[in-house]
Amino acid sequence: MLEIGCGTGEFATRVRRELGIELIALDLSPRMVELTAARGVDARVGDIQALPFEDDSFDCVVAGWVFYHVPELEQAILECRRVLRPGGTLVAGTLGMDNFQELWELLGDTSRDQLTFCRENGLEVLRPYFPDVELRDAQGVAVFPDPESMRTLVAVTITHAHLADRVPEFSEPFRTRASHAVFVAHKAG
Repeated sequence: MLEIGCGTGEFATRVRRELGIELIALDLSPRMVELTAARGVDARVGDIQALPFEDDSFDCVVAGWVFYHVPELEQAILECRRVLRPGGTLVAGTLGMDNFQELWELLGDTSRDQLTFCRENGLEVLRPYFPDVELRDAQGVAVFPDPESMRTLVAVTITHAHLADRVPEFSEPFRTRASHAVFVAHKAG
């Protein structure tokens, strides 16, 4: 398995431990690769737009919440397909356009930039490259019990960190929609 965008290696470590599979983790950030390698995972610096692997190298490629960050989305998808073995599986997690909508509105951010790869367009984006694509919805509710927990989450987001100081005081738990999706796509055999 290849995990692209491994971050600190938490997912890779868990998958390797629970499934006992061979896994390579990849990230653009040398620091994230260092943190993942410290967990005993084979971690490498690399770019999803130019994967440093031979054709047909992996049974599964996981790109969790990665595609909407990539400048050349089509190239990234082509690279994922290239390194998959025939019949291999791409697993791509992403956000829904309404993810945390109530939270962002509370903080005064009503802009809704269209993600290049999201719950709403993922099927359309992947179907030209994979003959079989399935959408698995992951909808729920995120609950913030206090302002500090909300501030902490907002501060670590890539696109909304600047709003952390706008978190108001509140005494009752704040609930917001959590909208995610996982696409499972199979390469032609």
